[in-house]
Amino acid sequence: MRARKAVSVATLAAGLALAGPARAGEPTAASGGVSQVRLAARFAATTVTRVLARASHRLERPECQRIYREFRDTSGRPLQEALDTKGLSGADYLGTLLFYDGMDHRRCERAETLAFTVPHGSVVFLCTRQFTLAAVHDPRLAEAALIHESLHGLGLGENPPSSAEITARVLSRCSR
Repeated sequence: MRARKAVSVATLAAGLALAGPARAGEPTAASGGVSQVRLAARFAATTVTRVLARASHRLERPECQRIYREFRDTSGRPLQEALDTKGLSGADYLGTLLFYDGMDHRRCERAETLAFTVPHGSVVFLCTRQFTLAAVHDPRLAEAALIHESLHGLGLGENPPSSAEITARVLSRCSR
């Protein structure tokens, strides 16, 4: 039991070290700002907030922004049109989404599911156990998952393209 606790503490410490500092001036619950991350577990909330900041930073790169012209919503319009209509950049749009714990949902029973939402949804449900593990072991995948879900929020459907295809494209465009 003691060895298991030591591994958990080591994993927690590694996760915090990998997550890096939050952006200066970024509103957080601790600073009195309203957080878009609505998770009760402090480690998960901190992890998601930091991954969101890094995903937002990736979305500022022109190569990453190409995904909004490459993917289309369920009516066939490029996602860039949805951003233009809202007057937002991809990074700004990511900042409008709300993130809740989805572990009670059946979709989180699949080990590979990190998060989910519906087309045009503004709430992303996180499979917090899988998501925080991904954030520790493969931060780029965790960032890509949040960007992936933001694409659904803008209206991207699924099947086609498959979830794996969406994430692969995000990783290809946004992980450099």
